[in-house]
Amino acid sequence: MMERPTDSELMKACVARMGSRLEPAEESALRHWWAREHGHRSAFAHTLLALPESQWAAAVLQHPAARHPWYGRLAHEVSVREYAAFLLENAAYPSFLPLVRRTLDLPLTDTARAAIVRNIEDEQVPVPHADLMRRLFLAVKAKASPELPLATYPSLVDRCLVLYYGYYLEPWNLIGSLFATEAIAHYRLEHMGKGLERLGFAAADMEFISVHLACDDDHARDWGDNVIEESVRRDPRVRVTIAEGIAAALETSAHYFDDLCLRATRPDFSFEVHP
Repeated sequence: MMERPTDSELMKACVARMGSRLEPAEESALRHWWAREHGHRSAFAHTLLALPESQWAAAVLQHPAARHPWYGRLAHEVSVREYAAFLLENAAYPSFLPLVRRTLDLPLTDTARAAIVRNIEDEQVPVPHADLMRRLFLAVKAKASPELPLATYPSLVDRCLVLYYGYYLEPWNLIGSLFATEAIAHYRLEHMGKGLERLGFAAADMEFISVHLACDDDHARDWGDNVIEESVRRDPRVRVTIAEGIAAALETSAHYFDDLCLRATRPDFSFEVHP
């Protein structure tokens, strides 16, 4: 019998198969990962479920991931090599647009579907945002040369697998993860932008940041008001799955940012990688 892939190998398979389906063994491994890491509902998921959906956004902004100290380090402390390591090691983090499109496969109300379509359309203005992100990555990589050794470690893998789990297996969970990502985006991007300015990057290199600062708050409201609330009103059974997606996205992000802060205290910006 084939051995179950490691979490890192599973993440690579998820990257490779975007746009299609996982192999049965990979799908089984992804289900096993979710059951192992998130099978017991977290305290934050219970907190959300005790609140009406209209209060979920406010609760998200109280989570440690929302204003994590890592953002302050990005803004005021890290070197260009440290900044580049942070961006480039996240190469396996899934592209936003395919994730959003995946949610259209769900049975949605007209209002929810229209909100998701608006988000997709916004991702193309003024140019495809994936192109802006690529420009930023290349600019940071060029300034940080020579080549950086990049690590893959558990908290980074888990942060990525949360989104892949939703994409491949549970799109209602993905809706929660996307909402959480949008809800905390403004603070994160604002501090990322401050760090890039401090490190001397041009405005053109930072267009991804400026564009998203102008639209992510509206997107978060759309996901909350017009996707989540509408969907729960249509079918209350999806409420738990969405809340679990919100909690998993925030918790894995907070753990990853904790590790980044720990790594930043090392003189060589190293991080011990565990198998």
